[in-house]
Amino acid sequence: MTYPYEVSKAQEEILKNNVMFGGPWRGPLITSGKGVYCYDRDGREYLDCESQAWSLGLGFGNEEILEAVFEQAKHVYHIKGGLNTFPRLRLVEKILELVPDVFDRVSFEPSGSIANEAAFKLSLINKPKARYFLSLYYGFSGNTLATAAASWHATKVFGHKYGGGVKYLGFMENFIKVPNPYCYRCIYGEKYPGCNLTCAKQLEATVKYGVPGPVAALILEPVQASGGQIPCPPEYLKEVRRICDEHDIILIFDEIQTGFGRMGTMFAMDYYNVIPDIATIGKAMGSGFPIAGTILKKDLLGFQDGTDDNFTYCNNPLSQTAALKTIEILIRDNIPENAKKIGELLTKGFKEMQKDYPIMGDVRGPGLHIGIEMVKDPVTKEPAVEETQKIYDIALEKGLLLGLGGASPHLVKIKPPLIITEEEANKLLERFEDTLKEFYKQK
Repeated sequence: MTYPYEVSKAQEEILKNNVMFGGPWRGPLITSGKGVYCYDRDGREYLDCESQAWSLGLGFGNEEILEAVFEQAKHVYHIKGGLNTFPRLRLVEKILELVPDVFDRVSFEPSGSIANEAAFKLSLINKPKARYFLSLYYGFSGNTLATAAASWHATKVFGHKYGGGVKYLGFMENFIKVPNPYCYRCIYGEKYPGCNLTCAKQLEATVKYGVPGPVAALILEPVQASGGQIPCPPEYLKEVRRICDEHDIILIFDEIQTGFGRMGTMFAMDYYNVIPDIATIGKAMGSGFPIAGTILKKDLLGFQDGTDDNFTYCNNPLSQTAALKTIEILIRDNIPENAKKIGELLTKGFKEMQKDYPIMGDVRGPGLHIGIEMVKDPVTKEPAVEETQKIYDIALEKGLLLGLGGASPHLVKIKPPLIITEEEANKLLERFEDTLKEFYKQK
């Protein structure tokens, strides 16, 4: 089959320089995919451990989703936000069935960053006298000006210079960052679970003594993804919920990566049994079709008029149809349970591997939300940044497409499509160990 719009390798090298992509080019030109595998222009196979920005929870080329989208396209494939569609109404209904009944409204946005901005807007609508927001160290809320301000972008994190967000300092003044529950590298030198949740105590102290005025909202990822696959301990989130209630702060869960099965439950709020006031969703919801959303509690005010949160592509029937079919498959085939089962298999395998490869400093989950923190020495825990890039390159040669951390470039992400089978998981472990063997051989 002739590939549409094909370019030569020479043209590729020229044209990619005309693309203003904000990150480094990592890896091959991908031309096709099926299930958990994708293929480059030369036909080489890669087992995908990053689900393409964690969006393809059901893998590449799901025929049911494609058929549903093609059928919808025969009727209408674009409509403005002020006109309703059957898919939008059905999707609102379905999402509200999935979440606790304290929620009663959903807005749709074209991407996760904009969904988080919607959550900030809603917070200010409900807290008109508040100016400040809180976010966690290493947090990542997006790449728009407002969401970058909430993220690690303008901090030093593990590098020796500030991140890209430092270019936009004029938009950074409304966010105050507080310690995250990074148990592997506790800044207080304590060890969980005997730490008495000092990081949560610091959060409350900041609310009481460190913010000049009322706080509108606290945004957090129940598992920090770009920041380094850092899971919040259950007790920590319960304490955060108490703090927000006591100090009249809106709690936002950024579930854009944790939602739709990746943690072994439909949402992180199910896994932790902690309910936020606002939740944002996206990525895997559309199985690669661009769609995100913001879910609001009943007792909060919503958007007031058509200028609050209206975008050209906020009401895309094709993305809505893909989301509906995705949710149907997740429930019908019990995909979250598969993520839990295979996640446990992989985590066990990596922890066994860790005994033989000391560069694997920490292995953490849950579900298929796995991070492996690479260190030069397991005692000093010095980040192995250059080594991790080398491991990434070797893994490509072994047919393994790994994810890498944003704030933590020494972090390997293992987040394959949720449909991965036991056989495919064992192949993933085999290719990863082959990668480490080759790395130590070259070292």
